[in-house]
Amino acid sequence: MSSLSALLRRTRSGKLGLPEVVAMGVGGMVSGGIYAVLGVAMRQAGNAVPLSYLIAGVITLLTAYSYLKLTLHFEEHGGVFSFVEHIVDSPTVAAYVGWVLVVGYVGVMAMYAFAFGAYTLTAVRAIAGMELPQLLRPIISTLVVAAFVGLNLRGVHETGLYEDIAVYIKIVILLSLATLGIVFYDGSVTALDFFNRGVVSPVAGFAIIFVSYEGFQLLVYDYEDIEDVERVLPVGMYLAIGIAILIYVSVSFMATLHLSPEQLLAHQEVALAEAVANIPVLGSAGFVLVILSALKSTSSGINATLFGTSRLVHEIATEGALPRLFSFRNREGIPVYSLLIIGALTAALAALGTLKQITEFGSVAFLISFAVTNYTNVVLAEETGSNRLVPILGLAGTGIALPVVLFHLYRTDIEILFWIAGIFAVVFSIEYLYVERSSYTPDADDTV
Repeated sequence: MSSLSALLRRTRSGKLGLPEVVAMGVGGMVSGGIYAVLGVAMRQAGNAVPLSYLIAGVITLLTAYSYLKLTLHFEEHGGVFSFVEHIVDSPTVAAYVGWVLVVGYVGVMAMYAFAFGAYTLTAVRAIAGMELPQLLRPIISTLVVAAFVGLNLRGVHETGLYEDIAVYIKIVILLSLATLGIVFYDGSVTALDFFNRGVVSPVAGFAIIFVSYEGFQLLVYDYEDIEDVERVLPVGMYLAIGIAILIYVSVSFMATLHLSPEQLLAHQEVALAEAVANIPVLGSAGFVLVILSALKSTSSGINATLFGTSRLVHEIATEGALPRLFSFRNREGIPVYSLLIIGALTAALAALGTLKQITEFGSVAFLISFAVTNYTNVVLAEETGSNRLVPILGLAGTGIALPVVLFHLYRTDIEILFWIAGIFAVVFSIEYLYVERSSYTPDADDTV
């Protein structure tokens, strides 16, 4: 009991304790995952979507084991990019992994921005009674990214007790909505036909929703800021993933009880809000509550991911794995070019892509990242003190998911497959043409 009290106690050291670590982990995963991805996942897996979220969550837990073992052993906060540097001599290979990580985060922010635009239009319709043209969705998505790029350039980002409280309030709201939706299910939708899309549907479903769980590894980047990191980080990361699994499974099950296939097709981009609106005791009030929560969550998700990714890109660039341009900072230490370029790519993807394209692109990127992390821990198991079976199982899970999602796209959406392949081809071509490979330490002359 005293050990638990020590973990929960806040200190005045400025370090992150267990409550902050859990809040950051849950916030990173659930910021947009449940609001943006739910409709895409339900369309693929049907009523078996809770099983898809559960399978993806278990594989995420296995991968978290590898992240923790590698991070705590090497005492580095560069994530999978740093891990790969310990098993390969080729800076080009490490650079490819760095690029995959960066474009994955761009995909995540684009997903948040897309959802923000879609929920904004829905909010105007529900609250003000105005039906705005869908053409405004990409404009709103672009503007919200631009706004947070501007805030980050000024050095403003959300931290502290307010964000902790906001995340815990979101957890209570989502679990309460799931409970109410299940308790007041009136039997009007045939949700109990669990495998209505076929027995293999949850398998294909779990492979396309990994982007929902990507946020847990953001905790690794805060390694140096966590108090008693060897104790707090593992407990906080596992607890955050467990809470995210509970939210995803319960909320997605509730949604299957209240959304017919026809409603899902009509409201895929705001599926959760539509499902909650069908709960008898909530109705329009629940609909508005979800919309407001989605706007808050997706916007803070953009801000936090943009802040972290720009600094990750800066760190990778100082290792010589990205063009030196990304390493330049202004006099306040803000990586200006990283913010501007990443923000521009995010806005373009959010404006030009569909939600399904963006979601599946992000899932492919993080499946690769998860697989590489598990493989690295398999190779270094003796050095990190790992039970090799755990990363082997994680590698098997991600190794199965990646071809499953690619085959699924080949069978159903070959245009999206070509679209994803094209993005990676461009990224790898840029990396192939980029020849500078020396790391360096930025100095006073490297500010803008």
